Amino acid sequence: MAVNTAIGSNPLAAPPEKTDRHGSDKSKLFLCLFLQNQRRLYAYLLTLLRCRSDADDLLQETSLTMWDKFDAAAPPDEFLAWARRIAYNKVLDFYKKSQRTQSRLNRIFLERIGALAGQESSNQHSEDRREALAGCLGKLAESDRNLLARRFADGATTQSTADQVGRSVDAVYKSLAKLRQRLFECIQKTLAREGRS
Repeated sequence: MAVNTAIGSNPLAAPPEKTDRHGSDKSKLFLCLFLQNQRRLYAYLLTLLRCRSDADDLLQETSLTMWDKFDAAAPPDEFLAWARRIAYNKVLDFYKKSQRTQSRLNRIFLERIGALAGQESSNQHSEDRREALAGCLGKLAESDRNLLARRFADGATTQSTADQVGRSVDAVYKSLAKLRQRLFECIQKTLAREGRS
């Protein structure tokens, strides 16, 4: 739903000066490819950002940059991978501009999750599970996302994570196990609800 709202202002319409045949071809081809991949691109942004409104804003910015860079005569072979690279750079810029605390942690988490979410797969089931995971991660409380980010940072261990959050190793193990179970159940329900399980 948020995705449709984000596209509702139609940032993808060809600029007025692009009214010749080539501009029309570019507009049609770009819009077709974008709409085929819009949902997956939005899910990817949700894995990298904490808030849906940020994902909505960056989807707008990403789509405008994509439009500017798109060449209808030589469209990208892997449109979604190309779109994700642009989105990833937009997210990096967003974190730099926002100067949030734990910016280094955010970047490490972003790189790890981004790499996982960005891996292309010919297996539709894997892609469906990745999309469901993105939605489920977006539903987690910020403290839960923060715990996952700390645990999956480069070189992190459960012990180092426990030290950072001021909890016992056992408590962190239990929290991580609960989060894994919640994410697993959420993914299963999402896939079942959408008939993709």
